[in-house]
Amino acid sequence: MSRTIEDQLLNPQPGSAAARARDFGIDLTLLIRRLELTPEQRANELQRTMRSLAQARLSLQKKGPDSRA
Repeated sequence: MSRTIEDQLLNPQPGSAAARARDFGIDLTLLIRRLELTPEQRANELQRTMRSLAQARLSLQKKGPDSRA
């Protein structure tokens, strides 16, 4: 019986890459969430993140280098 990708990530077989990633501390539920999105949804999320980072950079530049501490 074939296991779903979600099941393989949530309950990885011992010694598998997913088990090593989980044991290293990687949150595999985030990967599952990303896989549930369509490519368009992933691209939209990436664009929102890029806009937020650009706004944060501008905010830091306006405050000056002394405010970064």
